[in-house]
Amino acid sequence: MIRLPKGLLTLSEAAKKYGFNSGTLKDYIHRERLEAVKKGRVWYTTDEAMKRYLRSRDIEKIPKRYRKKG
Repeated sequence: MIRLPKGLLTLSEAAKKYGFNSGTLKDYIHRERLEAVKKGRVWYTTDEAMKRYLRSRDIEKIPKRYRKKG
């Protein structure tokens, strides 16, 4: 049996909290850019994993039209 870490967020919750689309987060999981676990049909991640992913992003590789303003 897989032990799930504390403080889990569903991908939908993480997407809302961090301003992403849940499908985009799923792509990041499959590309091994975002740590997550799957229980049944639902993917879970943590605030810590999201923060690690955000720190690892190279803003210069993101097309300008998709970059967040501010």
